[in-house]
Amino acid sequence: MTETPLQTTEWQGRLLATHGRLRQRAPLVHCLTNQVTVNFVANVLLAAGASPAMTDHPDEVEDLAAAADALLINLGTPSADSVAAMQRASQSASRSGTPWVLDPVGAAALPLRRELSLTLMAHRPAVIRGNASEVMALAENGTRGRGVDTQHDSGDALAAARQLLAQSDGVAISGRTDRLLGRSTTTADAVTVGVHGGSAWQPRVTGTGCALGALIAAYLAVADTPLDAMICAHAHAAAAAERAELAARGPGSFAVTWLDALDNVDLTDFLADRLTLD
Repeated sequence: MTETPLQTTEWQGRLLATHGRLRQRAPLVHCLTNQVTVNFVANVLLAAGASPAMTDHPDEVEDLAAAADALLINLGTPSADSVAAMQRASQSASRSGTPWVLDPVGAAALPLRRELSLTLMAHRPAVIRGNASEVMALAENGTRGRGVDTQHDSGDALAAARQLLAQSDGVAISGRTDRLLGRSTTTADAVTVGVHGGSAWQPRVTGTGCALGALIAAYLAVADTPLDAMICAHAHAAAAAERAELAARGPGSFAVTWLDALDNVDLTDFLADRLTLD
């Protein structure tokens, strides 16, 4: 795969402006997310500059999804009530034009999650965010994962991600290099951007992936395009992780230091040398 550094001042200027708007506007992000990580995800959004709402009662989610600036649906710990809430929230977001993110956690390993993801995708998420196995499972029945982990590299899922662009406006594939597929502001053709960097501590802390989905949702509320939202969210998370790693002594201290770094990290240098056009 050929990778070209994405070093145009037009891209960088637009992305930095998007980062600035996040804190200026403090968008309300409605999260239906993994019950193990609710508190952590809410704190990540607050640290980044957004306003979290974690309501998951099926009778409340329609109103909140319509009123929010963005919505996250994460399949981490589905129950009968949460599945009903996800279905009603995605329908409401579709009706009201609220941009939303689908994080199909475990869709490659568990048929129920794959089928639920496909049902929710009928309401057209702005972004589908998952690991390579999850992305491939949504496009290619039969792809398997190991629990919520992936058995594939992000590059393996590019063909599947291109298929999913027919049902969404962007696909974010997590991996050693995160690969983001969407459309630029100047062309209708699909663009693939690689995001390099971050910290090896991130997968050692429960909730960093869930939080990334929430950050994408937050940026969807202020970005010009879903692609810009995905890039800003990944750059924000990775740049803060690199800064946190310098002070962390292990996964516990990393989690706290990452929250601190999300609050005040400068993305200028990261955007200048960690993005590639694949």
